[in-house]
Amino acid sequence: SPVKADLKLPAILSDNMVLQADKVIKICGTADVQEKITVTIENQKISGTADENGKWMVKLASLKAGGPYQMKVESEKNAITINNILIGEVWLGSGQSNMQMVVKNSMNASEEISEANYPMIRLFTVKNNYSIKPLDNIEGSWVECSPQTVGGFSAVAYFFGRFLHAKLNTPIGLIHSSWGGTPAESWISTTTLKNQQDFKPILNRLE
Repeated sequence: SPVKADLKLPAILSDNMVLQADKVIKICGTADVQEKITVTIENQKISGTADENGKWMVKLASLKAGGPYQMKVESEKNAITINNILIGEVWLGSGQSNMQMVVKNSMNASEEISEANYPMIRLFTVKNNYSIKPLDNIEGSWVECSPQTVGGFSAVAYFFGRFLHAKLNTPIGLIHSSWGGTPAESWISTTTLKNQQDFKPILNRLE
């Protein structure tokens, strides 16, 4: 018989997360094949079914900016509760060394860090990893922006998010995924690389 799989969510869907306001919210994860999954948040309760690979996705109606909310994701075997969720603006900061530079290395770092008490701004740093194929999950966790958490976060992303938070008066979720010094070909799709003969040695090395 097939191996039974517990209900699981990717790391990006976890406590303290920010979900994009005014857009359909997609919640996904893995479970047993054909297992029924139910997601509950606020006044919504939506169900879906895991496919032949155990993957599932549930689409929730858009929510206005605000919070905090609690989300419950249930399968026939177990349940996961996500706490302290905000609805607001979600932004991805990506690139190389300019985006990777952290707040503790920025100008007036001590002052900036000591004043970074913004619980409505949430930070998620993606641990560096590489893969030839898109990954279903990453390593990282959401934290509230505070003097204890902001020092190691992308300075560009933080100052951008702080500006937006002040101007829009809405929760801000910042996802930092950058890797300084990476070669240009690492940001190009495998399909595109395969169409260029000059990149053949690089593809051979990756494979």
